[in-house]
Order: sequence, then C-alpha cells, then structure tokens
Amino acid sequence: MMAVGFQERVGTPGSEGARRATGGPGVPAAAPTGTEVPVHRSRRRLTMAYKQRVIQKVAQLRGAGNGAVGAYLRSEGLYYSSVRKWERLAAEGKLGASKASQKAQKDRQALQKENKALRRKLQRMEKQLAKKELIIDLQKKLCDMMELDEQSDTDAGRP
Repeated sequence: MMAVGFQERVGTPGSEGARRATGGPGVPAAAPTGTEVPVHRSRRRLTMAYKQRVIQKVAQLRGAGNGAVGAYLRSEGLYYSSVRKWERLAAEGKLGASKASQKAQKDRQALQKENKALRRKLQRMEKQLAKKELIIDLQKKLCDMMELDEQSDTDAGRP
C-alpha cells in the first residue's frame, strides 16, 4: 500500500522527486524548448535623477516608519546599502558627477600637485642661481683686482 502511494506521488506534475512541493498543489513546470537559450537581462543603468528621487523618497519614508523604507526598496528592486552609498556621494557632492567628470577632476588634481612640485623646484633653482651669480660676480671682481696688481707689478718692473 505504501508503494502505491509513492508511485502516485512521483508521477504527479510539480513534484520534487518523491515528494510534493509544500504550499499547495503542484504547478506543472514549463517544458524546455530544446535549443532555445534563456535571455539574460542586462544590468540596469540608473540615472543620477533616479538616484536623487530615490534618496528623497527614502528620506520621506524614514519618518513614516513601520517598514515603509524596506517596502519601497523591495518594490524598486534596490538594496539599502546602495541607497546609503548614494546618500554619502550626494553629501560629498559627487552624486551628480559622471565618471568622465570624476576622471577629469582626478587628472586636474594630479596636474595641480605636479604644478606645485615644479614651482617648489623652480624656487630652489632660482636660489641656487642667485648664489652662483654672486660667486661669479665675486670672481670677476677678484680677477679685476688681480689684473690691476699684475699691471702695476709689470709696470714697476720695467726700466
């Protein structure tokens, strides 16, 4: 008798092996169509305007309480961690910036840093140049004084 019941359950649509799925009568599974490949959804691209609307809506729902934020995020298919990240970016003023503008800002910061380093190097070189010019001027004056002494010695030595 036990075997008969087992046989009946195995053949029923929607059964999971030898057991029927819990939660109601079995639902017939869709038959595979053979060579058809299931379509994969592409990743969503969320615009900045959408993210800002979500942030505003979540801020409104936080006051309501009673799981309103969670219900809204489930209906939109979003994670709370994503919304927190968007809020942090908005607070830093980076939410409206596209990737291209962020890259341009990083490039600009790198150029400013390099510019500052080059200006410091230029100031150092200008100080060194001023010292070297001072030494050269002293050498010229010394040479001028030595030439005067040599001329006076040679003039005095001549009969």
